[in-house]
Amino acid sequence: MDTVMQRENERGRVVVEGRRTDDGSRCSLVVIQEYGGCWSLYPHGAGQLGVRLAAPAAASVAIAILAGGS
Repeated sequence: MDTVMQRENERGRVVVEGRRTDDGSRCSLVVIQEYGGCWSLYPHGAGQLGVRLAAPAAASVAIAILAGGS
């Protein structure tokens, strides 16, 4: 698998392995904490596709995941 290089404005990152929803193949999700409080999510291998979340939105996602989606 290709290496994901450090991105500009990157403060830290978490990389987790999962499966693609379209074909079930393995992939990594790279979650980057940016200086300034935003978080960016990149499915590894998806080129420029990504989502940037402001800190409150990222916290809402994390809380929902930890709560089991309820």
